[in-house]
Amino acid sequence: MNYNELFSRNIGFISRKQQQKIRTLAIGIAGAGGDGGLLAERLVRFGIGKIVMAEPDTFEPSNINRQYGASTKTCGVNKAKAIARELKLINPQLETVIFKQGITPEDVNDFVRQSDIIIDEIEYSKPSVSAALAQQARQQNKYVFMGANIGWGASIFCFSPRGMTFEKYFRYDRESDTIDPLRYVNKIPRYFDKKLLAKVLGGKIPMPGLSSSVGLVAAFVSSQVINFALTGKAKAVAPRFWFVDSWEMKIERR
Repeated sequence: MNYNELFSRNIGFISRKQQQKIRTLAIGIAGAGGDGGLLAERLVRFGIGKIVMAEPDTFEPSNINRQYGASTKTCGVNKAKAIARELKLINPQLETVIFKQGITPEDVNDFVRQSDIIIDEIEYSKPSVSAALAQQARQQNKYVFMGANIGWGASIFCFSPRGMTFEKYFRYDRESDTIDPLRYVNKIPRYFDKKLLAKVLGGKIPMPGLSSSVGLVAAFVSSQVINFALTGKAKAVAPRFWFVDSWEMKIERR
C-alpha cells in the first residue's frame, strides 16, 4: 500500500495538494501519555510524515483506562517507544524520532529544531519543562499547541511565538516551580468535586482522567494543528482558549 492509498479517504475534505503538504510536516509531541499518545495516533491518520516524541516514563496498569498504547503487554515499556511501534503499523513510511529521556536542557533545542509545530502534553506538575520548551519554541519562531483533559471535558490552547507566553498565561513562578493550575479552565465545571480538586492540587492524589476526555483533546488539538498547518492561522491564541465539555454538551471560547 502506498501513501496515497492509505490516506485516500481524507480527500474531499482535504485536497490532494493539501494532503501532500501534510505529508511533509514534522510534529513534535512532548509527553506521550494520555493526551499526547492519542494525539500522535490522530495526526498519523491525517497523514503526517514525521512524529517527534519525548517521554521518559513507562506504561503502568493505571494508564490502561485512557492512554493509547497502554495494555497488559506494554506495562514497563517506554511510552514513546511503544506508541512509535503502533504508529508504524498505521503508516510504515512514517518517520519517528524518540527522545526517551523526555525534554531536557541538553536536547530541548534539538527537539524543537526537528519539529515544524510543537504540542506540549507535559504533565502540569512539571512546569519548568513546559517553560523551557515554550522559550525554545519562541526563539525558533514556532507555535505551541496544548490540550488538557479535565473531567468530562478538554481545554485547548495555542501559544504564538509573538503572543502571550506560557509563563505569563499560567503565572509561572520560577522560584517555586509552580503554575496556577486553575488557568487550565478558569471556571471549574459544576460536576467537579471541590474536595477532590483540593487533594489533586495538594499533591495527595493524581488527577483522575477519562478516556472520552482524552479523545476530545486528541480530536480538537489534532484538528487545530492540521488547520493551522494548512491555513497559517490559529483559531484561538492565548490568552483565549477553547473549552469543550461532553457532560454539559457545550463548547466555549474563554
